[in-house]
Amino acid sequence: MTEPACFWEDVYRAVEAGGRIEGVLEPSRALLLFDTKAGDVYHLYIRTDKAWANHVALDVEAVMNSFRLARIGREKLHVHIYGDPLVDEERLSSLTFPIAAKVKLEMRPCAETETSYRPRAVALDQQRKNELKQRFAFGKPQFVYAIMFVTFLVMWFAESIGSTLDPNTLIRFGAKVNPLIDEGEWWRLITPMFLHIGWFHFAINMFALWSLGPLVERMYGSTRFATIYLLAGVIATVASYAFSEAISAGASGALFGLVGALLYFGLRDRSLFMKTLGPPLFIMLGLNVGLAFVLGASLDHSAHAGGLVGGFLMAGVVGLPDEHVKKRRLLFAGLVFVASGALFWLGYNR
Repeated sequence: MTEPACFWEDVYRAVEAGGRIEGVLEPSRALLLFDTKAGDVYHLYIRTDKAWANHVALDVEAVMNSFRLARIGREKLHVHIYGDPLVDEERLSSLTFPIAAKVKLEMRPCAETETSYRPRAVALDQQRKNELKQRFAFGKPQFVYAIMFVTFLVMWFAESIGSTLDPNTLIRFGAKVNPLIDEGEWWRLITPMFLHIGWFHFAINMFALWSLGPLVERMYGSTRFATIYLLAGVIATVASYAFSEAISAGASGALFGLVGALLYFGLRDRSLFMKTLGPPLFIMLGLNVGLAFVLGASLDHSAHAGGLVGGFLMAGVVGLPDEHVKKRRLLFAGLVFVASGALFWLGYNR
């Protein structure tokens, strides 16, 4: 049976496997590591020179308080304790802590090579963090603010002419109207994403764009971001054209396209997706749930679904900035062409 490894060697192996160091209590007394493979699990490595289990428990409690781990539950916090064998080691498993955690005992003296693992672990962790920063540095938020400004101008101009709660004003400024698209006004597949039904609708969508847009633009770069947003918006309108007879307008379809682009990224790096992108997505989904209660049946679910799928497919077409698999991009381009064509055909021949 293999003997357990020592403190810094274990940390190094964990970082090598994809873990990320969140904090260290000096002098190498304790270390908190985020398990990127599990997505939301933390490992707490603690050194102790205590000989009794109750004294070890006090050490663990002090370290937990130092790292402010009160909100981490039992299934998300694993504690690894290193030191000499305890006098009453059998009692350790029965101890309770203010924060529930799975505790693993690694009681044995460390080898002479132990100290060499610290610089290796720290250097590897820093390298991984630099790579993480680069993941969100492919572009600066430019198009997202330009889109917000153009959308505001359209809304302001429409409201200065008439109320956007009036169907006649919506039709005049480019809302999706199926019979007019049938007659050849295909530009109505594009303009609805810049028009909104009232200021509340505008505000909630622009807040969602402000929450999601900069993140997606940094991840994909400005050109890719604009391509995903605009074409996902068009696909969303085509889906609405195929499945809904109602007059519709709004950026929600394009916004769901950004969610689709984030989901595509999640296929590439699940742990990073769960760690960094969850809050903006929850904001987006929460806002749309709230909007559903306000607008009720008038919410265009077809456009939302079309935008989500369209954004995912368009992210596959443009690819991530460090993605160079041409066959995959061609496959996604083919899927976009077939899906968009099928939806338009369905709407035109319904």
